Amino acid sequence: MLDQLMQLIQQSGQQAVVENNEVPNENNEAIMNEAQQSITSGLQQLAATGQLNTLMESVQNGQAATDHPAVQNISNNFMGSIMDKFGLNKGTAAMIASAIIPMVLSKVMNKGGNAQPGGGGFDLGGLLSSLTGGGSNTGGQAQQGGGGIMDTISNIGAKFGLDKDGDGDVDLNDLGKLIS
Repeated sequence: MLDQLMQLIQQSGQQAVVENNEVPNENNEAIMNEAQQSITSGLQQLAATGQLNTLMESVQNGQAATDHPAVQNISNNFMGSIMDKFGLNKGTAAMIASAIIPMVLSKVMNKGGNAQPGGGGFDLGGLLSSLTGGGSNTGGQAQQGGGGIMDTISNIGAKFGLDKDGDGDVDLNDLGKLIS
């Protein structure tokens, strides 16, 4: 999953990073890795707060990824990171961030809902599962993961009646229903 994500980043970042005279060649790979880190941590945060499905629906319904606050936040974090770590000026960092982050997230979100086993779609659930070690939450759409501690906790919680939204797992959506 991370390999697929890196391929998308490299495709989007070819001109913005590799062919950019403002970026020393020795930093190209590290900047691409930083983009991957920013995207994965941003997606994890969105999944943890139940906002990932909202982003996916917005992008799939035609909203430009650049207009979504979550994408802007991930872009700004990436921009700040590459300015700090690689000494890039604000203009160069902003250009790189705007060329990579919205494009990659748009592709991930558009393919994320269409992944077919063995097909060409991007498996967003699989990506999040690989990052969290188990099942993931895309904001109400439970994805089956490869096991892990999160699945175990979810299964135990469901047995104790903590699955308040009836989706088969225990996640932040259930916590919200418990509190309200």
